Parts: sequence; C-alpha cells; structure tokens
Amino acid sequence: MGSMSNQVNSLLAGLPSAVKPPPDEPQGARDSVPGCVAAGGQDPPASAESSRVDAVYEQILLRIVRGELAGGSELKSTRIARELGLSRTPVVQALQRLAADGIVALAPNKRAVVRPGAENWLVELHELRELLEPAAAARAAERVTEADLAELDRLAAEAQPHAQPDWMAAAQRFDFALHLRIADRAGNFALAQTLRKIWTYKRISYLAAPEPAETLAKGYQEHLALLAALHARDAETARAAMLFHLRSAATLRAARNIV
Repeated sequence: MGSMSNQVNSLLAGLPSAVKPPPDEPQGARDSVPGCVAAGGQDPPASAESSRVDAVYEQILLRIVRGELAGGSELKSTRIARELGLSRTPVVQALQRLAADGIVALAPNKRAVVRPGAENWLVELHELRELLEPAAAARAAERVTEADLAELDRLAAEAQPHAQPDWMAAAQRFDFALHLRIADRAGNFALAQTLRKIWTYKRISYLAAPEPAETLAKGYQEHLALLAALHARDAETARAAMLFHLRSAATLRAARNIV
C-alpha cells in the first residue's frame, strides 16, 4: 500500500468533481454499451481517460441515489455524453463499470437500465460496513503500528472542530485515513480489499449530501474514541466503538438514501 496521505488524497481528490472536457463524438453514435472508441481513432491519455470515467460513474450514481433516475430507467450513452459535454467513450466505460458493480443492468440489446432498488446502493453498503468494519477494528487494534498511530494523531489534531477555517476538510481526511488504516491493519487481505472498495463510495456520499458541521464534529469525537481504543490495543472496545460510530452515522444521514 502507498502512504496514508496519498491514499486518502486519491479518494478525496476533486470534491466536488466536475466533468468539463469538450465534446468530440460525432452524431449518430449507437447507444449500445460495448466496443466504442473516441472519434478520430485516438484515445486520450490513460490517466485522463480514467479520470473522465470515474467522473461519469459518479455523476450517474449520484443521479440514481438522489432518485433522479428511477429503477428501470434507460441510460442512453449518447444522451449522457451530450449532457456532460463528453465523448461517448468514457460514458460507455462508466456504464460497463456500473453494470459490473450491479448498479445497472445490461438488457439483451446491450442497452443499460437502472437496476430496481439501486437507489439504496449507499445505504446497503453502509449496512455491509456495519457487518465488516467492527471486526476489522478489533483485528487492527492488535496489529496497528506506532507509526500508524502517530500519523492518525497528527491528522486528528489538524481536524479539531472549529480550530481552523478548513477544519471540515481536515475532518474528512481524518475520517478516510482512520477507516482505511483499520482496513489495512486488519490482517486479512480480502477484508481490506472489500473495505477499500466500499470506501470508494464514501466520496460519492460527500458529493451527494455534504455533512453539516455539527455532524462532522460528532463524528470526529467518535473517531477519537476509536483511535483511543487502537492506542490501548483494546480489540473489543475498538469493535464496540466502530459499531457505535457506524450506527450513529446511519441515524444522522443527510438524506434517506445517502449515508
């Protein structure tokens, strides 16, 4: 794994995200999902293309969880590309990713449609976190290093509520860093990879409904309790602190389908 700061910054980069590349797709392109290349026969650089795909994926998922795209809605790649000012290539790739994740389904004619119930995606992921993260916290309490704790202490100090103008951004960095480090120190590669995948969607939660200051401040105190349990190498207290934190977050959700 890379440094904690690099991992957190890669997840938080670009909040809020924007999709502004110029259109370059000729009219008349098909709406089926597979097999599309950019107009002119040249694809943009891999890093730029990946960033565009990520942004389109987020924009579509945001519309789904907000209820703007109901279950059964058809997702036409040409229309989405036109609305976002993009070529069709990143839209097709984003739809393929959404299908692979089970958020949309590909009909027999290769058209993408929103899966019924997909508006609950973020809530269901949070429920999965309640099953996995308490166990990860208990395991991490026995494996976390002094260097990990020192870095988390530093991030916690920077995130103290109302201590500086940008404390809310610092609180988000602390949030990501604490949970990701727990995942990494759980001593189970499959568990860590699953939690990391889930945590890529936390960025989308922040985009969909930014948390008010009082919610971030409450979460900060819960994070401190969790960090204290890690310092004490107390597995069961860490387990309980994580479960309390996750259930508290669920009760304070900013919107019905966003947590």
